[in-house]
Amino acid sequence: MRDYAQAPGLPKGGAVIVQGTSAVANIVKLVPELDKRNLNVKIVCAVSPQLFRLQPEEYRNRVISPGDRLNSTVITTQARWLMHDWLFNKVAEEYALSADWDNRWRTGGTVAEVLEEAHLSPHWILEGIERFVHDRDVRLERLQAELDMARA
Repeated sequence: MRDYAQAPGLPKGGAVIVQGTSAVANIVKLVPELDKRNLNVKIVCAVSPQLFRLQPEEYRNRVISPGDRLNSTVITTQARWLMHDWLFNKVAEEYALSADWDNRWRTGGTVAEVLEEAHLSPHWILEGIERFVHDRDVRLERLQAELDMARA
């Protein structure tokens, strides 16, 4: 949906993999604000992991490279577990935004009320992306530390 900005000195904040009509609609509304706040994220729409795997490897790596996979998280209107094909490490899961963010069933109401309770309204999505981008160095250091432990 959106690649990283190629502005000099603006680091890649990470890839945000989005699933669900309301989540996609809300993130599209936020694109101008992401730019305004220099939140340089790649946005990938996750429709079907099965169909994605059928695509040529070159295409898959262009959409979400191995580096993007490490430096990613998800936003979904469904349960976090249903995004397990798109959660490439435990650090990514810590930044995931999902309807079951508090391990509770949503109580119902209008679409706007449910999205607010699910922390998937534009306000919550922007807050989550900001946290994800601002923690970039911490996230990558944690992943590097895990790799270093694996080599020890």
